[in-house]
Parts: sequence; structure tokens; C-alpha cells
Amino acid sequence: MRWSLSKLTPVAETVTAWTYKVLRDDNTPAALRVYKPGAGDAGRSGALLDWYRGDGAIRHYATAENAILTEWADGKLLSEPALEGRDDQAIGAIANLVGMLHVSRPNVPDNLMPLREYLSDFFAADVRLWPDTARDLYARSVGIAYAALDKPAADIPLHGNVHHDRIVLTERGWIARTPIGLVGDPAYELAACFVHPWGNVNLAADPVRINAMADVFSAKLGHRRKRILAYAAIYAANSACQALAVGGSINWQLAILPNLLSAYDQA
Repeated sequence: MRWSLSKLTPVAETVTAWTYKVLRDDNTPAALRVYKPGAGDAGRSGALLDWYRGDGAIRHYATAENAILTEWADGKLLSEPALEGRDDQAIGAIANLVGMLHVSRPNVPDNLMPLREYLSDFFAADVRLWPDTARDLYARSVGIAYAALDKPAADIPLHGNVHHDRIVLTERGWIARTPIGLVGDPAYELAACFVHPWGNVNLAADPVRINAMADVFSAKLGHRRKRILAYAAIYAANSACQALAVGGSINWQLAILPNLLSAYDQA
């Protein structure tokens, strides 16, 4: 890595990466994200952030090997207003943000991962890891995923994991951090929001809230409600598969997924 960085301070560790606050050679702070082996692709993320040019997303400074250097953004997260009784404001902010991310721009990155490929582990997951009483939820979600992906849709660059806990307030407004770097159906971009913010299951699993989110996203971004809800269910089920694969709990996903599937059926 050929970056002149100093004062590396660990700030977070997830299943995919370590994040450090660092100082650049001009003494401005930056975020250094180092991916764990096989857990992310710095090149994809960096290319997508360059394509966004800071519009609705964090600014990209450099990429090397398994690491990415971006602007430092430590404002409040969008989960705060959502958990403080202003969820309608958070939903509107997400719709506006995704609209910015999906603005047509020239020179689309050619190294983004197709959505179907990204979901390959979901399709191949071992249903026996699911509780007996929940295996039908996985089966239904897989069926919905095949149907959604087999129906032609516009393929555009996708952040891949836009949600309340990855959206931070800066002087230029709400921006999204740490993209995955996918290409696929634009309706998938909204999926993660239905499983967030983490911390209040009564909010996330509320059928009224689920339908309200689908209504706002459909009205503001022009996607069909049923397609939005399809990807929400797919995301929740895939999130459960990822948690089960590492021995984690899926109580959170199991509280939300049945209501997502119900909303999908009724859409």
C-alpha cells in the first residue's frame, strides 16, 4: 500500500472487514477499510464509488489490494430518526438517496458483480440449517428469487446494501457508506431497508410500516410494489442464510420475513 497514512485507530470490525480512522499526509481524517480474505472486493467498491462521484455516496480516495481508503464520515446514522419516532422521514431520505445513486452516468464500471451471481450462495444454502418450522420460509423466498431474476429488468450499478445503519449524515446530506458493488435490478437496492434499522423488531416487523415503505419507494422511484417486496423477502432470507452459515441467530430475520412474504402475496 503506497499511502502516507498515520495514526491508525481501530473503530469497527464486522464479519467482512476491519475499519480504521487514519490521517492522510495533509492531516485530514479518512476511513481505511481492510477486507478479510474472501469477504469483499475493494476494487469493485472503489470503482463504484468513483462512478458515484460523491453524489449520495462516500467519496473514494484510493484502492489497493484488499483495502479501500475513503472520506471519514462520522455523523449520525439514519437509524437514529427511524428509532426516535421519525421513521417516515427516514423512509423519504432513503428514497431520495437511492434516486441519486441511480442517476444515469457515463462509463459504468465493468467489474461489478451480477446480482444473480451474488445470490448464488443463497440458492445453494443448506435448508437443514434452518429451524424445522421455518424451512418453508426459505423455500418460498428462493422461489420468489428465481421468479424475480428470470423476469427481464434493467440492469444498473447497485450499491447492494443501502440501509439505515450504512447511511450517515454529512454536510452535503445523507450519504451511503461501504458499497458491495453489484449490477442488477434497481428494485433490489431498496431491499435491505426492510430489515433495518436493527434494534426495534416491533418497528421492522410492523406490516403497516412494511407496506408504507413499499408505497413510498414505488411512488418516488417508479418500481412496482410487488417487485420491491419480492427483493425485500429475498434479502431477509439471504441475511438469515448468511447468519446460519456462521452459527449466528436468525431470530431477527424470522420476526420480519413472514410479514414480508405476506405483504408480497397481497401486493
